[in-house]
Amino acid sequence: MNWKGANRLYSRHSLVLWSSRLGEDWEAAFSDAELRRGRSIYKKGRIREISLNDSDVIVNSKIGAAESYSVVEWLGGKLAVRSSSSDEELGGAIAVAGLLEIEELLADEDLSLLERGSLASGSEELEGEEEEERPLDLSKNAMNKTGEVRVLHLVLDTHFKGLICEAYWLSEDGARVSALSKEDGAPRANNSDERGRLIMLAARARKSHFVYSPEFGGYLLENLREVVYFIQTVWPTWKSRFSTEERENVKHIQQGVVEIKLKPQASRARSGGLDIQWVFDSGAKLLDSGLADELLARNDEPMLVPELGVIKLTEESRQALSAWKEVEADASGEGQLYQLFSLFGEGEEEVELSDDLSRWREGLLNPKPDEEMELLDCLRSYQRQGVEWMSRLLRHDCHCLLADEMGLGKTVQVIALLVAQRKADERVIVVCPASVVPVWISEFAKFAPDVNIGKFGGRTAKAAAKLDVVVVSFALLRNRIDRLVAEEFAYAIVDEAQFIKNPDSKVSRSCRRLRAKRRIALTGTPIENKPLDIWPAFQFLMPGMLGSRDQFDRLYAENPGAFKARLRAQIRPFMLRRTKSEVALELPEKTIVDLECPVTPVQAREYQRICEEGLARFGDDLGSAMRTNRFATLSLLTRLRQVSCDPQLLPWMDANIEDSGKLMVLLEKLIEVLGTGHKVVIFSQFVRFLVRAREMIEHAFPELPIFELTGSTADREKPVREFQNTDQTSAMLVSLKAASVGITLHAADYVFLLDPWWNPAVESQAIDRVHRIGQTKSVFVYRLFARGTIEEKIQQLQREKRDLFDSIVNGSKAGPDLLASGVQSLQSLLALAQGS
Repeated sequence: MNWKGANRLYSRHSLVLWSSRLGEDWEAAFSDAELRRGRSIYKKGRIREISLNDSDVIVNSKIGAAESYSVVEWLGGKLAVRSSSSDEELGGAIAVAGLLEIEELLADEDLSLLERGSLASGSEELEGEEEEERPLDLSKNAMNKTGEVRVLHLVLDTHFKGLICEAYWLSEDGARVSALSKEDGAPRANNSDERGRLIMLAARARKSHFVYSPEFGGYLLENLREVVYFIQTVWPTWKSRFSTEERENVKHIQQGVVEIKLKPQASRARSGGLDIQWVFDSGAKLLDSGLADELLARNDEPMLVPELGVIKLTEESRQALSAWKEVEADASGEGQLYQLFSLFGEGEEEVELSDDLSRWREGLLNPKPDEEMELLDCLRSYQRQGVEWMSRLLRHDCHCLLADEMGLGKTVQVIALLVAQRKADERVIVVCPASVVPVWISEFAKFAPDVNIGKFGGRTAKAAAKLDVVVVSFALLRNRIDRLVAEEFAYAIVDEAQFIKNPDSKVSRSCRRLRAKRRIALTGTPIENKPLDIWPAFQFLMPGMLGSRDQFDRLYAENPGAFKARLRAQIRPFMLRRTKSEVALELPEKTIVDLECPVTPVQAREYQRICEEGLARFGDDLGSAMRTNRFATLSLLTRLRQVSCDPQLLPWMDANIEDSGKLMVLLEKLIEVLGTGHKVVIFSQFVRFLVRAREMIEHAFPELPIFELTGSTADREKPVREFQNTDQTSAMLVSLKAASVGITLHAADYVFLLDPWWNPAVESQAIDRVHRIGQTKSVFVYRLFARGTIEEKIQQLQREKRDLFDSIVNGSKAGPDLLASGVQSLQSLLALAQGS
């Protein structure tokens, strides 16, 4: 409806005349078709102007692109119509719309003239009349033709769609009939007085932005902000002018928009899953599914709920309800019991639990010691506790992430669990890096020799089906997943779960496709770079526990602090993390020393040249270069890191050993360490740098046994075994990534990290190859870095990302990207070198 209305031209005299003429049943002068069409034109605001004269009314309209007019004349006491339109029905409809505009005009005058009887009597000008205006009692009318007095009675009610005002004629005997036509809200009146009151009601309703609704047979106000204003401010004036009645729920609107908290009631469904009913905290009204969808669709906008008033959900309730709706959508209306923690953490005050669900959660969070489990005698006390913890979660239909620090024996804890609980006909699948496959087989042979275990690769499907435990590498799982998902295992174990941290990778998706009744994930670094690292592991363990990926990312972006607290509460019951300092008190001390290495003139010259070429090619904005030419920029950063280690690593250089400041520092320390009979492990991410280090060591210590482990080593176990078993002073050269998992080198007690890596977790994994259970000597770790180079920035990056798991969130970028955000320009990297 057009709230602005038509342009109205009239005099006081003409208004009085036409008020008298419209007191009769003027609608009888038009056909039903003209009346219906005219009311539609009027409601849609198609009348542009009405001009009232003593003898006629000119009505101008615009319907679509066409402009038309009709003239309504008063001839011989009757209405006559002529029009510019050749469509006779349209001409009559325009006239009807114009007369309805006049009725609204009379109502807009607030019946001040009618209250003194002037308009109804058809009197002339009232200029100078000094009679005092008296308020009109709109609840009563003059007698109709039968002598009956009827009261205009308004009934106010609420509906989900808005506020409803119904109008009735109330007779002296208590009977009531609708005062408005059901079809279009046209007045139902027996005389001009009744009609005038309905016209005034229509005008007041229109001013308050009500529209007539055939569905409710009354006026409907949908804008909820206006509903509150109407009830609080306008309705009292209506009550003084009309006979009124308020239905029970109208009182709830008086308090305005109210924030409502939902009270969830959780119980175990018949199928054993999780069922949640939501109750409004005030009024104890049960929230049905349709209303829940509507509340969520409105976001922060209020909604009228008749039993409660105009409400909106608290942000906390809205998020919890939204999370549950996602669970329902993913699980066909029912969730898993573990999703209780996904929705509410451990807060008992947030949810009302049924008795059996309360006992379930109590048994999960506050267990009694399990005295029935017979575990391997070799287990340490913390390992026994870890096995009992995993067993408890699996018994409660939950799954677990064992995140003990590297070197605390996660593998033996899982083997002990399987020995204690696996039934004879139950099969197990273990997924791990290829380098760790032999470790699982040898550990089973050591602690559970009766278990039939073997690799999936190289066996026919028939042969693999006879194995109790099938061990498969991530790479083979990715390529054979369609065959492996055909079977449902009793246990599925993913070792080194950080390998599936990319949720979009094929290996991550393959792990999530595995079918198993019980699932366990193992990793010493559940979060390496960003919070999303942990989402795929829990999606494998308990799908939906951390919500959808989009929801996970969105909540973190919206409020990292609140997200951190909630994530901790969600994963706490299902992740066990112990550090060596907490449980392995018998481990000797570990000392970490940063060794600053000088930059030789050759290194400084090449470093500066590479920076200057980068400036000429990419400009000074490193972040922009990463976005527009990522590959070339990464290549530039790699060259800077290589020259910081050894100029010989650059493809165009032919340098001496003495041209590497790092190799010279390494040689000094090796002379000191090897001369006193220690074993050393030397790590680098650059295999060619290890080659250079070996050349230097062989020249300086010609009789020293040297072992090597890189990605190209065919038999990984041989050099590790020989290094571990030899009684001689020796050195082990290891590429950083090749040694991050699956090997034990605790025969050494000195560790050298020749170059810093973007992620400190990778360095920690390498160090823990030496500092782990079984180590009897104090361990010394030397981290070498070139002063005044990009390596200083990498160290800063490591400090920002260190202990990321403990804080849950500590930045969402990783590696070169975070470096680019922290280094303002390429020129600053050059300045580092110049200032050294």
